[in-house]
Amino acid sequence: MHISDAASNQSMSVAINAIRRLETKVEELTAAFTSSQGSAPPPPAVYDYRSPVATLSHSSPGVIAVQKYDRAPQEIGASPQTISTPGKSPYPVPEMHGATKLSFSQHEVTSWPAVKQILPAEFIASRDALQRDYIIDIETHRAPLPMHIDYPIGLDPNYWLTELPMSVLKALADAYFAVFHRNTPVLDKFHFFSSTLGLAMESDFGYDIESCLVLTVLALGCLAVKAHEEGGFVLPSRVPHSGTGFMRPEWYGLILDEPAGLKFFNEARKRIGFLMNQNSLQTGQFYMLSTLYYAQVLRPIDSWTTVNRAALCCMSILSRRESVDFEQWEGDMFSRLFWNTLMYETIITQELNLPLSGLLDYEADMPIPKFTPCPRPKTSISGLLIDEDDSFFNFHFLAQAAHRIILTRIRHNLYSFAEKEGHPSGSLTAEMHHQLDQWRTNLPPSLQFSDNDNADDSPTPAHVVAKAMLRSRYLVAKFHIGRPFLYKALHAPAHTTESEYHEIRKGLRGGMFWPTAMGLCVQMKAALPIKFGWCSQYFGQVLLFHAVAHSADSKLRDCLPEGWQEWMGMMMALIESCGEESPGVGKDAELLRLL
Repeated sequence: MHISDAASNQSMSVAINAIRRLETKVEELTAAFTSSQGSAPPPPAVYDYRSPVATLSHSSPGVIAVQKYDRAPQEIGASPQTISTPGKSPYPVPEMHGATKLSFSQHEVTSWPAVKQILPAEFIASRDALQRDYIIDIETHRAPLPMHIDYPIGLDPNYWLTELPMSVLKALADAYFAVFHRNTPVLDKFHFFSSTLGLAMESDFGYDIESCLVLTVLALGCLAVKAHEEGGFVLPSRVPHSGTGFMRPEWYGLILDEPAGLKFFNEARKRIGFLMNQNSLQTGQFYMLSTLYYAQVLRPIDSWTTVNRAALCCMSILSRRESVDFEQWEGDMFSRLFWNTLMYETIITQELNLPLSGLLDYEADMPIPKFTPCPRPKTSISGLLIDEDDSFFNFHFLAQAAHRIILTRIRHNLYSFAEKEGHPSGSLTAEMHHQLDQWRTNLPPSLQFSDNDNADDSPTPAHVVAKAMLRSRYLVAKFHIGRPFLYKALHAPAHTTESEYHEIRKGLRGGMFWPTAMGLCVQMKAALPIKFGWCSQYFGQVLLFHAVAHSADSKLRDCLPEGWQEWMGMMMALIESCGEESPGVGKDAELLRLL
């Protein structure tokens, strides 16, 4: 159904407000909990933030003066597990006397003392023979992406890019926008086709940022074509056609690199060398698109390096300007870049012991995007580029941003252990469940999902991923709310109450049958989002389910949900499959086989 621009804008505004409508009660509960532990609550200023979850009843002003933060040099490189910025982060952390901070990383499960006692001796010996951060070590020392370019047959190696037909460039770009842009909206589709692509072609794909952007889009477009093939979907086309299922286009040979898209990505890498010191919005977009490519081909350390560079571009823009006008298109595009960058950086640094960029310090001042349309002339190609699905994916991105904030709250407020009843706090736990359920309830109608939804019924690869991600993220949060109680039951069963065993039961149930590990999502490996993050989740879950099943505590064993062994088989299959692309994930698979 076609919706008028005014109605669509109003709908977007309502949806944004709904997604942001999460209570600030958690800060009050945190303060009360801190006070009850014998320390004074933080000053009220700590709670006054412009984050998407803190100022919900007030609309963000159009122009926001961005506060500049100072961090000591040694803090910049500190682990996210060991550094906090009191008074800057939107997540005040309670000072807990006698409590041990728990890592959010699933790889750290191997260091839980009770788990080490349960796991087979062969597993423990093999794990102990590795470095603590073995994934970082393995991935850092793997061979870099090949630098050579397999030039298409029949084209001059010096001019092959300019000899590609415009129809091929547009087809690859359309594939990118149909898959990856939908869930990681770093660019503006209209601006890309009406400006960026033309400028790159005018320069004959020279050493300019527009050429770097276009080439990285084409690289991701190759992966998107592969995803369409893996899922059996028709490629997007501007020309109506009646075929069903994937049909190889005549230019199919262009995507047959290993990994797909490498020839275009290497051309982009050649050009960015002369532009490496730029810190513009477009440079940040390039580094975020590069992050996406590295993530899709399962190179986690490379993806962390480029997301760090994207974050530096964001911070450079924020530090050299007095204000950013988020009511204007360019300001809204910057907001999109910021949130895409922050969301990926959070995932990779929480799982691996890698330094934060400092971008999180600015989160409190950053509005979430409104997806303001790019200014365009009345007579333009805009009619060709309007997709009625756009609002669905815009809402989806905003929902992902709000969910990331909830996960960060869970980590800051629940992830500690103490041998006493009532820890973690029952009231904080109930509030986390409430916020998560509010997030789900307040999703726009087009994003609502049931517990029995099947993402495989979707019309395009992007719809498959979007539907799978929303439901999976909901279950992920339920699992993570229960994980601190699982740690407690494994290490201090005498202090674990019936209500806490109930939290474990809910958490383990939430930790099963995630759509991202099933059906078309797994079949379309080229489009599976944040593959390394999901593989890490599954690694820790296999260990936890194994530990619970072999625990001496009968109450804990009774928490195992029906179907857990089948689920372990699915997780193992995905880890084994992704281990073929990543030596770090391959080492995880090797360890798990020892169980």
